[in-house]
Amino acid sequence: MTDPAPPTDSAPSPAATTIARTVQHSLEAERRDLPTQAELERRTRELRYREAVDQRWLRLGVGAIVFLLSAGWLAADIVLTLAAGWGELDGRPFKLDSTVIVAFLTTSTATVIGLFLVFLRWLYPQVTPSG
Repeated sequence: MTDPAPPTDSAPSPAATTIARTVQHSLEAERRDLPTQAELERRTRELRYREAVDQRWLRLGVGAIVFLLSAGWLAADIVLTLAAGWGELDGRPFKLDSTVIVAFLTTSTATVIGLFLVFLRWLYPQVTPSG
């Protein structure tokens, strides 16, 4: 049996040349669209600025929530202390054991201080020196 003849170099089909031209054109367009170093630096600065602004608003919101929560908690401490001292709350008799009052005031004070410490450490993180 004889080997079939190798294919002759005929002209490429029109579809193949169209695909090749399209690929080549796309590659050239991609190379043209690559950002310069200055453009990358500008974009980086812009993103860092946006991140700083977003972080500022987030910290402001969380700070307001922590403040309101702490203020409400301390107001409850004051109301409890006054009600226990006067023996009535909203015109009705109010009596709590002294251990309950001490436990409530101690834990609420520790919680409020802890909330502020956590928030302040998040707001002002400690920067470790590199070296």
